[in-house]
Amino acid sequence: MKFQCDACERLVPLETYRTEAGGLVVTCGRCGVDSRVGPPATTAPRTEVRAAPAAGSAPVPVEPPSDSWSASAPVTPALRVVRSESVPLTDDALFEPPPGVCPKCVAPRREEALSCPQCGLVYVNYQPEEHPLSDVLADAWRKLAARWEDWDAHDRLMTLAVGRGELAMAGRLYRIRLARASDDAVARRGRDEVVRRATLVVPSSVEPAGTPSVFRRLKTVAVGVGFIVVLVLAVLVFQHLRTLSAGY
Repeated sequence: MKFQCDACERLVPLETYRTEAGGLVVTCGRCGVDSRVGPPATTAPRTEVRAAPAAGSAPVPVEPPSDSWSASAPVTPALRVVRSESVPLTDDALFEPPPGVCPKCVAPRREEALSCPQCGLVYVNYQPEEHPLSDVLADAWRKLAARWEDWDAHDRLMTLAVGRGELAMAGRLYRIRLARASDDAVARRGRDEVVRRATLVVPSSVEPAGTPSVFRRLKTVAVGVGFIVVLVLAVLVFQHLRTLSAGY
């Protein structure tokens, strides 16, 4: 069982806790912030107590006993326990979208629909081999699934995907995970981080990737040669006109 810390939004194993003022308090091992479940620490429960009245007399009110609740006690975030759905560590569960979603973009799929409203895929035309996953990224994803709560491992996988040009495929893997475990906060965070990184990686559509300096040199040489050819043609035309003029 795990709980989600409101301060750092991480899923933290529920291993140690303490009771305080009638509530359960858990300290996040990552950021040190307390979360609690139980009666709010800012409200003092006060129950009116009356003494048993004597025969024929009116009830006598008695002051409530003092207790440990204090209106000045600090407010502690409510404890949110998260029971994540279990995802098997098999290739089918890790790499294949479950039924009910688009096999390409993993968006929700209507049963009667023939195509995906999000990516436009006609479902009967889907070919899995058109979206290959490299062995390197697949192996890294398997290892990550075995240590899912380690965010540093997620960061390394995304860095690997960026370097290999497979960031879109990494995003698809996170969407597959969410399709199988919709309450997985780590998968949701990973998907959002992939989107953020994708906005920072904009490939150039003007120059070939990896050879910008060579392309610029070739372009400069071509422009120079063209200029010389035009100049020579202009000189030849001018001399020809002078010859014609001299003949008259």
